[in-house]
Amino acid sequence: MKAIIDPLAGFCRGVNRAISLVERTLEEGKPLAVKGELIHNRLEVERLYRLGLVPIEHLGEADGRSVLVRTHGEEAGFFARAGKYNVDYLDATCPKVMRSQKVIRRAHDEGKQIIIAGHLNHPEVIALQGHCDNAAIVVNQEDTSAAIDPQRPALLIAQTTVKPEIFIQWQNKLKNTVKDLEIFDSRCSFVTRRGEQLTEFAREHPAIVFVGGKHSSNSNMLYAVCRQVNSNTIFIEDETELDPGWFNQFHQVGISGSASTPMWLLKKVAEAIESFALKQI
Repeated sequence: MKAIIDPLAGFCRGVNRAISLVERTLEEGKPLAVKGELIHNRLEVERLYRLGLVPIEHLGEADGRSVLVRTHGEEAGFFARAGKYNVDYLDATCPKVMRSQKVIRRAHDEGKQIIIAGHLNHPEVIALQGHCDNAAIVVNQEDTSAAIDPQRPALLIAQTTVKPEIFIQWQNKLKNTVKDLEIFDSRCSFVTRRGEQLTEFAREHPAIVFVGGKHSSNSNMLYAVCRQVNSNTIFIEDETELDPGWFNQFHQVGISGSASTPMWLLKKVAEAIESFALKQI
């Protein structure tokens, strides 16, 4: 049994930047907290907690620590509240998300209605809402077009990790209904490319083990990409979910993950799979 790790897997640039910032800050002995889950990967988050990162729910709980702004970003009021509580912050907002925030603020100031193609309760979308007085209309696969005023100028923008077909669907729908529509494609190019790369990777191997957080939008989207081209695809969070018997029918398996899946976890999964074969010898 060979377990082949996808050579293009691993953190995206934004996640890598955030985690490096956390590790460097803690190595320097500076206390650091994070409001909310840093990334959608439980095991990597737990590793950072063991290094000393402290989760908090409110800025008032910082207790002398600096607070990390997650890759998903924060709503505009966060920074004013940080000043109120005399809390220093380290901004790890993904540059692509920061650009979306800027575009939304500008369009909102121009009086445009803001339409976000994404998931209502996703941290990035919640933060984006905070840059337009929570007035944005969030659309997904269901038809929520009734809330959109076709006579009012509008901006259509995307959650960076939204499925391409959802953003394209709403572009086509609104082009024909909204009189004055600005479209800003803020989808993450890393995520878009990963979909194409994973399609090829999934075709090259008889079976695929996809590793990622089950509640991660990016993980679920990329798992669906693998599953679409290779029905022998399973989705796990870590090696404890592996069933040794499932691998008996394959001589080789490909291992990949999402933009928030650490390489150390992919290697751990690969080692576990290869150990199944050794036990059968």
